[in-house]
Amino acid sequence: MSVEEINKAGGASLFSQVTPSQCIGNLARNALRADGIANVDVGIFKNTALTERHKIQFRAEMYNATNTRNFGIPEARVNSANFLNQWGTDGGNRRIILGLRYTF
Repeated sequence: MSVEEINKAGGASLFSQVTPSQCIGNLARNALRADGIANVDVGIFKNTALTERHKIQFRAEMYNATNTRNFGIPEARVNSANFLNQWGTDGGNRRIILGLRYTF
């Protein structure tokens, strides 16, 4: 509906003033809350001395090691393309990073 159509139908008289004390609708407070994000991040390090002053470190870091699915909060805006889409946020996939560090 365009602005011109609203003006022809009655304009501002179609809308009523709402005060903070008035209750609009019957949806409970915080109805669109979601579960918390439950990721397990793990880091494993192994230090090895090559000589007294030279060391090497192997690093393995895992983010979201259990590959847990974290559902998002459903989108509440009616004009959004993701309206009521709980699959919009998943918390990311499992990531494994390997590294080798040489210290001298």
